[in-house]
Amino acid sequence: MGISASGLGSGLDINGLVKQLMSAEARPVTALKTQQKSVSARLSAYGQLSSALATFQQALKGLSSGGLAAVSATSSSPALTVTAGHGALPGSYAIDVARIAQSHKLCSPGYASATADLGSGSLSIAVGGGEPLMLAPATHSLNDIAAAINGSGLAVSATVLHDGSLLGQRLVVSGKHTGAANAITLTGSGALASFSYDPALPRTFSYDDGGNPPTLMSQTQAAQDAQIMIDGLKITSPANTVSSAIAGVTLQLTQSTSTPANVQITHDSAAVRSAIQGFAKAWNELRTLVSTQTAYNEATQTGAVLHGDAGPRTVLAQLRATMSAPVTIPMANASDVGRLADIGISFQKDGSMSISDTRLQTAIDTRLTGLQQLFGSAGGVATRLGRQLTDMLASDGALAARTGGLNATLRGLGQRELALQARLDAVESRYRQQFTRLDAALTRMQGTSQWLSQQLSALNPQ
Repeated sequence: MGISASGLGSGLDINGLVKQLMSAEARPVTALKTQQKSVSARLSAYGQLSSALATFQQALKGLSSGGLAAVSATSSSPALTVTAGHGALPGSYAIDVARIAQSHKLCSPGYASATADLGSGSLSIAVGGGEPLMLAPATHSLNDIAAAINGSGLAVSATVLHDGSLLGQRLVVSGKHTGAANAITLTGSGALASFSYDPALPRTFSYDDGGNPPTLMSQTQAAQDAQIMIDGLKITSPANTVSSAIAGVTLQLTQSTSTPANVQITHDSAAVRSAIQGFAKAWNELRTLVSTQTAYNEATQTGAVLHGDAGPRTVLAQLRATMSAPVTIPMANASDVGRLADIGISFQKDGSMSISDTRLQTAIDTRLTGLQQLFGSAGGVATRLGRQLTDMLASDGALAARTGGLNATLRGLGQRELALQARLDAVESRYRQQFTRLDAALTRMQGTSQWLSQQLSALNPQ
């Protein structure tokens, strides 16, 4: 705004006069600000609509063929935990865990010191029949040999344990991976010959009748594969996590069993029901949002932020048409599943979605394959909706075009406001200049009037 000043000579209220005149001049700016506020509100509303559509799209992911084929798994034994994933089919299995997989563990003879050099010699190590690696410890003490093994880069670890006896310092070497194929081979010479161990000639760590431990490297735990029997079929695994025996099912072995565990793989009807309920909930939230955004209050005769905008209701109409269109199920035993209504999903008068729990559960229990095809097949409801929503929410989609137009309008209004404000600043400056000149003229006239009065008084002395 221009410089503020009041009349100095004549007492003319310049500020008051300019303020009144500028109030009238500023009406176009006020109208522009009102327009900007309205456009901003509509932009925000379209942002909320896009978010609701994205939520609806997210809910569709649980309706894919894989999502509706969810299964659950149970085991009667704590020795065996079961997880069912994609591709798992319902079934019942008797599983006996004969043994679990183990990593290889070796223990050396006892020595009096962990830091004393044991003498000259060499020591190599290999894992799983791989190339032997010659170790080069700083000294041939137990501690340095352990450090060299740990720094070898092989899938082994080493430490020194003390059993409390006079010759109780022992090198312990452990494999990092389970399975018979991961056995450890040590080859020593000279003073380190007692560290040699050949898994082809296993030697078990045990105390003799006199309570004396072995004087050579021996194993405290054999490298072995897990072995299980599934319905009488023997299966081995180098790991205790077995995921290749039953399609889509992962078995986690923790201990052997005395009697076979009963494993049940069943359809997870609760997960299917939850996915469909989530789909209906997301649709109803979207419909409620659009209804609120486009509402008209008869009592106050005022419309909501997007009242009169056909965009949101067009989006709903297109999505509902997609959901209402029949789906061809290419299966003889699922010929009675082709519409949402066939599994208990219907639309109410207000456009909201309702689910008949009884009919839905019946469809899950007796026509699950048809239900999966209804949503997740190539022409299924969820598949079609997914493509449609992707197009709607794309950077070149209908919503982006609408918000782009609103943003362009907002930018145009902002530019008009700047231009109007510049014009108002010029008008105010002109008004102040004019009133300042008027004030000066009035001041001069008042001075002339006073002089004339003085002269007249002088000609007519009392």
